[in-house]
Amino acid sequence: MEYPIWHLTTFGGGFWIAFIATIHVFVAQFAVGGGLFLVLSEQMAYRTGSDELLGYVKKHSKFFLLLSMVFGGVSGVALWFSMALLSPQGALILVREFLFAWATEWVWFVGEIIALLIYFYYWDRMKRSDHIKIGWFYFIFAWLSLFTINGVVGFMLTPGDWLETHNFWDGIFNPTFWPQLAFRSFLCVMLAGLFGFVTASWLKDDAVRCKMVRLCSIWTLLGLILVIPCGYWYLMALPPEQAAMVLDKSHRVTYYLKMYQITAPIILVGGLLMAICQPRIIKFPSAIILLLVALTFYGSFEFIREAGRKPYVLWGVVYSNSVKVERVPSLEGKSFLQEAKWVPDNLRKITEENQIEAGSWLYQMQCAPCHAVNGPMNDIVPRTAKYNLAGLDAFISGMGSLSKYMSPFLGLPDERMALAEYIDGLSPQEKVELATPVEAEAVPSPFIKDQKYTLMAWPLEGLRLIVQSEGRVELSESGSIVRAQLLLRGDPPEVVTDDVKIVCELKSINQTYDMTVKDGFFESSAIKALPYSDDGYQPLPLVEVSAVDGDGEIIATTTIVLPVSTRATCNNCHGGEWAVKGQGGLASQTADDFLKIHDRDNHTDFVAQVNSEDGAAIDCLSCHDGDTQLELSTALHGFHAVYLAEKDNEACTMCHPQESLRGLHKDVGMECVNCHGPMENHALALLKSEKDKPVAKKLMSLIMPVDIDVAEINPRTPWVQEPDCLTCHVDFAGPDTDSAFNVWNEDKSELFRNRKDEMDAVMCAACHNAPHAIFPAVDERDNIRALQYMGESKPIGSGGTCTVCHEDNMEYPAHHPGMGLE
Repeated sequence: MEYPIWHLTTFGGGFWIAFIATIHVFVAQFAVGGGLFLVLSEQMAYRTGSDELLGYVKKHSKFFLLLSMVFGGVSGVALWFSMALLSPQGALILVREFLFAWATEWVWFVGEIIALLIYFYYWDRMKRSDHIKIGWFYFIFAWLSLFTINGVVGFMLTPGDWLETHNFWDGIFNPTFWPQLAFRSFLCVMLAGLFGFVTASWLKDDAVRCKMVRLCSIWTLLGLILVIPCGYWYLMALPPEQAAMVLDKSHRVTYYLKMYQITAPIILVGGLLMAICQPRIIKFPSAIILLLVALTFYGSFEFIREAGRKPYVLWGVVYSNSVKVERVPSLEGKSFLQEAKWVPDNLRKITEENQIEAGSWLYQMQCAPCHAVNGPMNDIVPRTAKYNLAGLDAFISGMGSLSKYMSPFLGLPDERMALAEYIDGLSPQEKVELATPVEAEAVPSPFIKDQKYTLMAWPLEGLRLIVQSEGRVELSESGSIVRAQLLLRGDPPEVVTDDVKIVCELKSINQTYDMTVKDGFFESSAIKALPYSDDGYQPLPLVEVSAVDGDGEIIATTTIVLPVSTRATCNNCHGGEWAVKGQGGLASQTADDFLKIHDRDNHTDFVAQVNSEDGAAIDCLSCHDGDTQLELSTALHGFHAVYLAEKDNEACTMCHPQESLRGLHKDVGMECVNCHGPMENHALALLKSEKDKPVAKKLMSLIMPVDIDVAEINPRTPWVQEPDCLTCHVDFAGPDTDSAFNVWNEDKSELFRNRKDEMDAVMCAACHNAPHAIFPAVDERDNIRALQYMGESKPIGSGGTCTVCHEDNMEYPAHHPGMGLE
């Protein structure tokens, strides 16, 4: 943000630095090992009196000179040029902090150049002993150059005590200096042998070629055998955070670890074959192929090392987007476009007209250093194709928290949305619109004024949200529950449970379910209701409930709805459309993304399990039961709160369908956050109930509460403790606050769904209906029972309607104070 931006798309900044650096360092390390190879081979030639070997070393020295000095020098300049353009802040710090090291390295480099030129041009003009001394001088200078640069390269990943002391020597002799030096030194030996194969393949004489190939094989195999344990030493020397990034956090490492493991045996076998049975027929193409395998081997190591450095270009000092870590606190809550020095003036404030252009600049400043657009490296297009606009905005807001390998987004919410708009436009997708729920009329069962019995029935839940994909994943329990109470009318009415049977029928499929007696009420088994019908999507399917006496006669009946939805909008972030086109349901593509992310982050093998021959759907509740793992609701809200911060009620509607809240509270303007609190506070309350689990502690550290201290948030167990009605309705009076957050009932018996009146007889839901859909509800289908008994939508028994259950209207509030009998 402090320097002009080089706008790159197809080949992002990360590609050019990685490409140039990998090739340059590969050759530069050959320049070290190759120097040792030359002088030792020359000594061997003199010692054995082998003119053939001496002739080979002379020819090899020309190849060595051209590759190491000419190509190595040019690629080194290219590397510095690209670093200065693409990561100027990081390059500046390296130059400033390690100026003495760079100056020293240039002394070694000048020594290399002089020694190599003398070595090549004075083969026949110097005494043998002096020529060999010059060769040794070259190798010593080259290795000292490696020694010096190794300290700076290691510092970029593991600065160690330098972060506190800013001491030059602490930066150079950082925690990985020695293992990395050993690894690179032995890699130099291996590369000397591999490059030797190339020049040996040019030799015409079979016997000489055989001898040279075997000599190169010894160098290759010896270097490889020593490199592998040094690589392990290097990984073990990484500090915990960097090691976690390499081994656990960065999903890109898996591919390069596999390549590293595959190419090492190929080099080993190739070196053995050339030494044992192939030297007489060794050809230039096979030497080049083995060299390219070695380049893949080395490149994989570098990519693994680079992954450990994410999200920094200099660990703990500068982010990959060239923003210094120490600047981040001062940028929080500020406009990034206004703080950046080289943004055009017309983009410093986002408008409807410049939003996409502003988003493209934000992309160049915060994303392009690592991501290409339709390019070969970290292509942003396929990585974000699964997100819609809202999902992208959520993901970007959580970068740098759970996604530790990415820099945090810096800027205001409208800038974040501009960036999301730009990225979303890179892979436009046609979204299938959801059908509007069918507005079907429901005629309430007739109520006879002097009938003997009154049957109250209601759904246990305000909404049964089904999140399942057949054969892939199950996040919710199956089936909805109906509860009912049969009242013998009178003064007082009597709750009837003996010598009577209650049955309910799901009208959409004409399926009947018996109900069993519980504690003063009847409850059905799980009803597999779905919101699909021949007429379209209907989240409020009808259920007819009937009371049957001992003679099989229906003595009372009522009609209710059984609210159910399959429209959890997980596909905002996880891709996929809908299992039932235009209506809802968790698509297999969406479910597979859950499993893939879970496998990546938690080292499970769910994708393999469901795709196996006898695979079955993964039941999330079987592990997330609150025992060893977080309870499922806690895990989901705790994880997603990191991405849905500062969104208020929008955080709820990002995932939960619009039919979740349909009762009186919605009609008067209340939202989810009035009772459950903002997403951050809601998640923290759940996490605090399981705070002893390490993952809960980790998630809590990433979530900032809204308008309250974490210590003041009371823990609650999901589905056991909920917001209490009496927090707002003190003594059953009208509400004196609009927030029920942070006051929870103690146990399940105090949940609204389980509460009874003050006479411990009639359940609250019998008169008020299910939670989230209390009378009068917004959707008339929710009000069928109230309309049946009173002809209007309101709590049963209110406003002079006591005769629904009583013979006469009551003059005092028997069930609870504040009933509104008038």
